[in-house]
Amino acid sequence: MSRNVMEITWEELEKMDKKKTVMFITLAPIEQHGRHLPLGVDVYESKYWEQETLKLLENKYTDYEFLVMPPVTFGYGSMSGFPGNLYLKQTTIKAVAYEIIENIVNWGINNIVIISGHADPKHLIAIEEACEEINTKYGVCAFSPMGAIFSSKEKGLSINNHPKIKEIYNKFSNDFHAGWIETSNMLDIENSLVKSNYLKQPDVDINPQDMIYPEKISRKIEKFGHIGYPKIAKAELGKLLNEEMVQILFEAVNAFIKRDNYQLYEHHFLYNNPYLRTNKNEGVK
Repeated sequence: MSRNVMEITWEELEKMDKKKTVMFITLAPIEQHGRHLPLGVDVYESKYWEQETLKLLENKYTDYEFLVMPPVTFGYGSMSGFPGNLYLKQTTIKAVAYEIIENIVNWGINNIVIISGHADPKHLIAIEEACEEINTKYGVCAFSPMGAIFSSKEKGLSINNHPKIKEIYNKFSNDFHAGWIETSNMLDIENSLVKSNYLKQPDVDINPQDMIYPEKISRKIEKFGHIGYPKIAKAELGKLLNEEMVQILFEAVNAFIKRDNYQLYEHHFLYNNPYLRTNKNEGVK
């Protein structure tokens, strides 16, 4: 079974076989998610996916130790104009991720996985930059697969979507924030936190190309806070979506532990876009 790092002593940590120890870190913000979902959606999703992925990993790697950190509930975000957001600068997110990872590397652990249910490209890219700098300095030890997973279509990663999910994706693809996807996920994970008014929320549509422009997002989500189609959400869809996420996360982390073609999952497909990098004002190196 995985162990919460807060519940062990330094002596227990010292005695672990560090080559067979994997640390999971959740780094996702508290953030507004419309009128119908709680502020902690990204954290709930991240921890659920982490927990279910760990079950699969524990069955495969029976001689490994798996550790989990308490969630770090900050992120870079652009859903401005609403109370409830805990946002930091993109450069701060990178620094926080880097310093957390470096501390854990200094414990002797060289399998560190960061999970984030928050899909903002700048948030994910900041974490990926931190991992890349750590890996350059210490050798490969840190891995953040969520950017690649969230952009799996663009990266050509294979996800075996259920026919029901494919059908709805084809009809309602521009669903980016607190829409049918996240509402369905939460109906499966913790339905008591989903307000029934999700069935009455209007459709709010935005082109994918506009998602990197905060001012365009702000205009679209004013008074509502969601982007997508929450009223078509269903718990059965959430179960399928969560199962698919857990499966691809397991495949990604398995590849990283084995150091076998894990590079497929290292970066968001927009990673090399200068506008989205923390060093955008200095040029991307």
